[in-house]
Amino acid sequence: MDRLEATKHTTHHSIKLSKDGMTVKHITTVGQPLDVTNDLAITSRAKGSHYMAVVRKGAKDPESGKTKQWLEIWDKTTKVKSIDLDSVEEHSTLILDPLLSNILWSPNGKQLLYVAEYKPPKPQSYYKKVNKTLENSGKELDSRDSRGQEFVYREDWGECFDGISHTVIGILDVDKDFKIQTIEKSGYSLGQPFWIGNGDQIGFVGWAEEPRRLGITYCPNRLSFIFTMNLKTEDSVPQLICGTENSSIRNPRPLTDGTGFVYLENKSGSTHRQASRLLRYSFELKTSEILIDTNGVREIIDTESGLKYGKISALFVEEITENCFTSDGKFLILNCFTELQLVLCLFDLKTKQLIPIEFPLPSLQLLDLNDNVLIAVGSALNTKPNIFVGKLNYSDNTKPLVEWKEMETNSSDLLNDISVDNFYIPSEDPNKLLTAILVSPKAVESQPTATVIMPHGGPHSRYANTYMINPSLLAKIGLKTLLVNYRGSIGVDEDYVNDLIGHVGDNDVRDVVHCIKYLSDKSLIDSSKLVLWGGSHGGFLVTHLSGQYAHMDFKACVAHNPVVDISSKFDGTDIPDWGYVEAFGNVKPFSFDTPLDPNLLRVMFEKSPINWISKVKVPTLMMLGKRDRRVSWTQGLKYYRILKARGVKTRCHVYDDNHGLQKVDVNGDYCVNICLWILENLS
Repeated sequence: MDRLEATKHTTHHSIKLSKDGMTVKHITTVGQPLDVTNDLAITSRAKGSHYMAVVRKGAKDPESGKTKQWLEIWDKTTKVKSIDLDSVEEHSTLILDPLLSNILWSPNGKQLLYVAEYKPPKPQSYYKKVNKTLENSGKELDSRDSRGQEFVYREDWGECFDGISHTVIGILDVDKDFKIQTIEKSGYSLGQPFWIGNGDQIGFVGWAEEPRRLGITYCPNRLSFIFTMNLKTEDSVPQLICGTENSSIRNPRPLTDGTGFVYLENKSGSTHRQASRLLRYSFELKTSEILIDTNGVREIIDTESGLKYGKISALFVEEITENCFTSDGKFLILNCFTELQLVLCLFDLKTKQLIPIEFPLPSLQLLDLNDNVLIAVGSALNTKPNIFVGKLNYSDNTKPLVEWKEMETNSSDLLNDISVDNFYIPSEDPNKLLTAILVSPKAVESQPTATVIMPHGGPHSRYANTYMINPSLLAKIGLKTLLVNYRGSIGVDEDYVNDLIGHVGDNDVRDVVHCIKYLSDKSLIDSSKLVLWGGSHGGFLVTHLSGQYAHMDFKACVAHNPVVDISSKFDGTDIPDWGYVEAFGNVKPFSFDTPLDPNLLRVMFEKSPINWISKVKVPTLMMLGKRDRRVSWTQGLKYYRILKARGVKTRCHVYDDNHGLQKVDVNGDYCVNICLWILENLS
């Protein structure tokens, strides 16, 4: 916070295994932590060679505001090449976001594979003189003539991808004096590349750019395909091998035996987040086999503590980690979302069985896997994240799959006074349970006290018992937090996700109210001291609640970049399909070439919080990002202005940030002001 920027550091550790190599015995810290804030990306050393690549952050250009990038190639302890990426002719900015990117050394350790933004001809004015020397030299200037192109609209990939419009694959060859080759495909942005076999071929994902680029952040449902390309043939072009006109493909990961790869597939269109298929592609058969499908139904079981969901039946995963296979190639490690946890699972590629790996904390996420040694981060709402190491043991059924050892003992006891309780709550549908998490100061955990109601955004997301700063902060000022997972949340099954579409502003709102009443009836929250706080679709829900359920006399409301009017959001967002899917479900599919008619606009308006604003009386704080491309800040501003005109106590903060409001200085101000607003209005 002192520097008002996110910082990074590395520490080195030595891991000692037992004599039989099956458990981690000791972890020793080697040396001192090293600040690597300016290191944007670091590759591991290439197998079979000593090369390592580092992408470093340089100075910021005062005119464009763009940060310079440097690519460094190291041979053991010697830096052998430093490349100013702004001066490279072959491409523009290196892409480092894992959603699109991958930086990998070839099997022989001599070629570096990466993703970059295409570099178009520099646009020039019609009034700038043409270089006569070049014009008279006989060179083909027409193909590079970009006069009059300065102000042409260039569509990009939306929120978090400003200026990223058409990505290409880059290959840097160390043995050819660091020559750069680029691979491009018209109409597709390329990313997530991987090496095939001995490095003569590569594979990559291509996202369709036509008829329009829709936002891809938090949206693994954009039309995409997998291509391969032979690098040894001069006239080779990308060849389509996976994908259909209604599929979205991501995270291809080569099998250890080189016979193919596994990947994730979702339906393109429909809900932005949904259950994923896991498939395996065979190079020999040139076909894909489904390993896990999306049609599994989660069983509700009756336990001693009440109704709960049974074993995992559908796959909810953000991505497959780069190093994901066991050393024998027989198993795949997956980070799986369930209704209340983040679970690490072992998937048997032969039997197609998904086996959860036991862990003492409710949240565990794989970071890396090497020679069956797992490195993962574990946490809970009342336990700060820490790194854990374990050796995978699936050959001895008498022992746990993994015996975990904490890398560094978490010495802080700041969260020991916070309790966390999970709830499975019957809904209006007997086949579906709602889930909720109550985070409380231990001193009042069994008493009905002031509570902040916090529904998640998305809407196809979910809360889990994993560390989050906001509930901890609220507990420290004496408040409980109720985290609500309504029908439509991910982590149960595909039917549960689809239950909400076409019913936003109704089912989700009633589910939140139902959870409030359930906890109130158990005398765990004080229904006379309730506060609302939500962001994005969570902001949609809290502004709905403050209007539809004004009689519940909420004491304060905080809305972070909320959707308040679906009808007016349509033209000011990078995800216009969201409004169609959530408001109409499958009744009225999203269309690129058809404008909204008055009847559709009316339905969208009626499903929106703005429709209930005349009933709002709760003091409302708006927290808006003026660089938000997911939900335009004009949404919250409109709501604020109407409340102000109606004499309702309200305030609006506007930050130079995007949808997440995650800049360090922004988030610091955001948290303190929200706490002050809540305390002021509770008193």
